[in-house]
Amino acid sequence: MPPSREVVVLSVQAFVICIAIGSALVALWLNLRFPSLMPWSMRVLLVHLVVALLIVYAVDPAMAFVGASGIPWARLVSVFGVAFPILVYEFLVGAWLIRLAQSSGAGFRA
Repeated sequence: MPPSREVVVLSVQAFVICIAIGSALVALWLNLRFPSLMPWSMRVLLVHLVVALLIVYAVDPAMAFVGASGIPWARLVSVFGVAFPILVYEFLVGAWLIRLAQSSGAGFRA
């Protein structure tokens, strides 16, 4: 008798959590691997923060556009081609803010 094949179905919630964790790990890797990418100027970092906040509003229309484009595997392309890079950028800007906050308070003693 051949072994039975079980199909593991991932729920939508679990898939979203995996995408979020994966994008956070990629952002952490980018932050550690390429530290020279970080802007050390507060002004430039605040511009990145504003851009990151504005990009959040573009995720839904961009994913809808890719999904309606008729390309093969449009749902996966919209997730991994639109949402995943945007999430990586969001987490990367957050890591940069934490690094700048840590470095600016390095000499502080209470």
